[in-house]
Amino acid sequence: MLRYAVLALASLVAVLAALARAAPNREQPPSAALHLVVTEAGSGKALPCRIVLRGTRGEPVMVRAAETRDVAVRPGVVYTGSGDVTLSVPPGRLTLYALRGPTYSLARKSVTLKPGGSLTVRLELRREVGTSGYVSCDPHTHTLTYGGHGDATIQERVVTLAGEGIEMPVATEHNKHVSYSQAAEQAGVSRWFTPVVGDEVTTSVGHWCLFPLRPKDTPAPVTPLNRASLLAASRAMPEARVAILNHPADVHASFRPADPARFHLGSGESLDGQTWGFDAIEVINSSAQRSDFMEPFRVWFALLNRGYHTVAVGASDCHDVDAFIVSQARTYIRGSAAAPDRVDVADACTNLLAGRALVSLGLLTEAWVDHRFGVGDLATGLGSTLPVRVRVQGPGWMSADRVELWMNGRKVAERRLSGSQTRPVKADLTFRLPKPKQDAWLVAIASGPADNLTFWPIAPPYQPSRLDWEPRVIGATNPIRIDGDGDGRYSSPFDYAKAALESSGGSAAKLMSELAHFDEAVSVQAASLLRERGVKTTTSEFQQALQSAPQPVRTGFALYEELLPQSIPR
Repeated sequence: MLRYAVLALASLVAVLAALARAAPNREQPPSAALHLVVTEAGSGKALPCRIVLRGTRGEPVMVRAAETRDVAVRPGVVYTGSGDVTLSVPPGRLTLYALRGPTYSLARKSVTLKPGGSLTVRLELRREVGTSGYVSCDPHTHTLTYGGHGDATIQERVVTLAGEGIEMPVATEHNKHVSYSQAAEQAGVSRWFTPVVGDEVTTSVGHWCLFPLRPKDTPAPVTPLNRASLLAASRAMPEARVAILNHPADVHASFRPADPARFHLGSGESLDGQTWGFDAIEVINSSAQRSDFMEPFRVWFALLNRGYHTVAVGASDCHDVDAFIVSQARTYIRGSAAAPDRVDVADACTNLLAGRALVSLGLLTEAWVDHRFGVGDLATGLGSTLPVRVRVQGPGWMSADRVELWMNGRKVAERRLSGSQTRPVKADLTFRLPKPKQDAWLVAIASGPADNLTFWPIAPPYQPSRLDWEPRVIGATNPIRIDGDGDGRYSSPFDYAKAALESSGGSAAKLMSELAHFDEAVSVQAASLLRERGVKTTTSEFQQALQSAPQPVRTGFALYEELLPQSIPR
């Protein structure tokens, strides 16, 4: 509830600021006129963008702009939908920053304005991060107009989306179907993106974003409190194709989907009987981050090991103009777009469901196995060594300091990065891994420091679990699945564990012999299946067989027990 209190306060501040702008003031402080024109380098065309204004001590300065439909203004921040805006600002020395999301350069300029004076400043932004073949999508956005909290009206929302360079925003108000199309037309920014109608299905057993939808249809039901029934009803909505579980580690209405009492973080087992059969899951929510940014990733890893084909996404969940930055976290989906306002939404949904997508909070991370297989692929016909190429991109104002490879939920490789990273390619590395004997999934995650990005601040966790927190920029892939056993198809750790149990015929010794061929993720699944089937693993016979098993088997069983709540019968 703390988050909603903060958001309510921000809304009140915005309202008071609006009243102050409207109210007559016979003693207006001295001001100066600042005309800003922001264009794209090379073409010279004006660009929607975000402009940050700071005073001599780095403080946000009070800004006023003419009441037009293509501007959103907050203290120290202006979004312009046209790239051309005239502001009333305090005289003195100001530092200006112009940005357009994490794929463009940063333009910075210091100016000095005299009382009553005027100045025209021209700034250029350059496209630095190559995203050809991808569509930038924010699948989770809100407005004050329809969401009832935050401070961004629908008119301001479309301007901010254009200013952040998002191509496929999904409107996901709580249990409402809203279209951004008319507001975008009125603000003159409709050519910058393809709006999609969605719904944040808001229930007492979790929230999920559902899209695409038809504007006039009745929203999906939110009762009874059975997630399987509710999800089935959501999927039955006309045209609906994608259901994304939102903020899985957060508490809403006293319910936390990934609470350790409800969800086994090692096996992906549902301990409360609620379904986890969503198409995708938010691993980064830039308006609701966790103290440990890897926490939602570990939830996702457990689902992958359980055999779910769950796709990772990034989203902003933004209700605001500047308290949080819309589309700061986003998803890059393989897709085609003749222009930003002509995104093939059906094609993008197909690719998202197939896992051909990248998760970004600033960084863009791509990966390939054996020079042939990319994200969403099954890598087959492999040799004994896997060359894994990872490329990390980001604008010149951002850096990365590490790249990690995760296989079946375990970190298998890491490289630390250093030195100047003013170029867009932060890293282009090749790891060489031994081919696993079993099938496995592989994910690359890059991250870097963000504490100096005062003009693009990352919001702290809204439900912190510890006092220390380090803001990080992040880029992650979805899985590349490895055909380790060479049978031409993918088997999950859950699939291997189930087959091992069937082959063992109830013999603990035979089960340990079967599990010896696999990594610890398979043994975690075996321990889960045994408990579900009522098989006691505390007997002397079972424990003797377990103690004689290889280390990965013993580690897997120990991890399952460690993460199992004490209230669950053994």
